[in-house]
Amino acid sequence: MFVLDASNIKNARITIFLITFNTLLYLFFSFGFEDVFYLLVQINSKVVYDLELWRLVTSMFLHGDALHLLSNMVSLLIFGSYVELSFSKYKFVLIYFISGFLGSLFTIFLLPLNTISLGASGAIFGLIGAALSILIVDRNNPLIILGLIYAFYFVITSFSPGINYFAHIFGLLGGFSTGYILRKNIHNEQPY
Repeated sequence: MFVLDASNIKNARITIFLITFNTLLYLFFSFGFEDVFYLLVQINSKVVYDLELWRLVTSMFLHGDALHLLSNMVSLLIFGSYVELSFSKYKFVLIYFISGFLGSLFTIFLLPLNTISLGASGAIFGLIGAALSILIVDRNNPLIILGLIYAFYFVITSFSPGINYFAHIFGLLGGFSTGYILRKNIHNEQPY
């Protein structure tokens, strides 16, 4: 069973880097620089009409207010540490970016062109999905029911006003699928 303690957090270096990077960007943009900020957030019309594709990734590191940042960074600490220590560093980064990118991509297809999106939650929901895939593939973990209930809770809360629930849902699906494939491969590589 995974218990989040100081040594786990210390060993989850990419997770700590992501938390630090997101926080520093939030602090930087708190002092102004609105022109740069709006150049980086996901504005669907800018991605579609002006092909500003970088917005699909850069928006994953920006947050609208302190509560948005705090809730995402606490979730990133919990799920990021668990997933990072369950996969190689490379696979962790792959899960994170695939999830966040899919959340951003489906936002373009399923929300109006005047939609503006930002936040790490698509990628974080991907980590929740990857954590679920670990519980399912490993099968010896008694937390599977609790994990499913927790994921269900997060999905339901995604339907609050002003929340990009498509980023959450497709991030979750992307993280679960990627995590499941990578975890199955780990189990298939182990000698019997």
